[in-house]
Amino acid sequence: MGEYSQEFKDQIVELHRQGRSFSDLAREFNLAATSISNWVRAAERREAARPARGAPAESDQDKIRRLEKELARTREELDILGKALAFFARRADQ
Repeated sequence: MGEYSQEFKDQIVELHRQGRSFSDLAREFNLAATSISNWVRAAERREAARPARGAPAESDQDKIRRLEKELARTREELDILGKALAFFARRADQ
């Protein structure tokens, strides 16, 4: 796996935020879905660390939307990890 520029990572993160799944992006760009997941989390951490100057407080609806997206992403990550675990378990049995 190569080293990717921050600009490339940010573009992938933006595509994910526009609704593309980790697995879809991984296939299209020949990346590991876990790498994309890590990039999304890193972007969220960077954004959370920025001081919110004069930004209005997050509304309940925005918070619900954000948490629903986060839950969907977490479920997708668990699904990917479950599939990987099953794959390696099958290989270990052979």
